[in-house]
Amino acid sequence: MDSESFGWIELVFFYGLAIGFGVWQWVSMDRKLKKTRAEREAKEAAERDGDPPAV
Repeated sequence: MDSESFGWIELVFFYGLAIGFGVWQWVSMDRKLKKTRAEREAKEAAERDGDPPAV
């Protein structure tokens, strides 16, 4: 391998890690938001029905 290809390997590796980390953070936040929304909707539904909220 010549020294030129090491630059490309480094770029691909670095940006692959950066994009992978970004996607992982996005998926993680999406899950957390869905969980929070479901908990809030369940609490609101319980309050509407007159049931005490579960803690």
